[in-house]
Amino acid sequence: MSWASPDGSAEGIAAAVGTRAGLLGALADGPRTKRDLREELGVARSTVYKGLRELTELDLARETGEGYVLTALGELAREERERYRERLGGLTAARDVLADIPASAGVPAAFAESATVATSERTAPERALDTFDAMVRDAERVRSLSPAAIPRYMADLHEDVLAGEDREIVVERPAAAALRAEYDEFDAAVAAGLDVRVLDESLPFGLTLFDDEGAALTTYEAGGVSGILLSEAPEAVAWAERTYADYRDRAVDA
Repeated sequence: MSWASPDGSAEGIAAAVGTRAGLLGALADGPRTKRDLREELGVARSTVYKGLRELTELDLARETGEGYVLTALGELAREERERYRERLGGLTAARDVLADIPASAGVPAAFAESATVATSERTAPERALDTFDAMVRDAERVRSLSPAAIPRYMADLHEDVLAGEDREIVVERPAAAALRAEYDEFDAAVAAGLDVRVLDESLPFGLTLFDDEGAALTTYEAGGVSGILLSEAPEAVAWAERTYADYRDRAVDA
């Protein structure tokens, strides 16, 4: 088969960086001869020759007296690919939570990439909530958006506001009714400073802000909380602030 010059467009270089990742990685460690590369990568001579020709024509690598080396372009392209793979790794780790959230939510990639992921399992149904509880205890100000009623938190929230801490929740109307019915001191908690607001719409996820430093994205199933992403990434917290404010503005006092 005759040689065809590689595509020098951004798409072509991206394809070459993916296809020739093994060569790029080997060359990143210093000059390599064709024989070095064949032995190191365990591939056929023709594969090495074709790959090096493609990389050199795209200016990703060049030949020197000591062997082949990456150019600055080649090293930067290799590093970008590695960063991309790391970002996908973060998204994959958060897959069980993100799969239950609609794309229209606009969750930034930074939320998943830097997140601590906690999911509940049949053998450990409280694991996700245990992680969440630790964040709540350490925060002076907590603002929470929730589609579900979790009565177990009402006593703690009541105690927190009595201690002078800032606690605010925005919940769906059925959840607010359930909290009022199941926590006998609901009205006393509100009178003490617990800010409860009610939404007449469905929430696709839960969202909690801890002071101005962290945020938790929460998903639910029939038995309660199914997963939580906890992040302190500035982009994630900024998105959580905007999203929470948007829902809160549409809510009314309980």
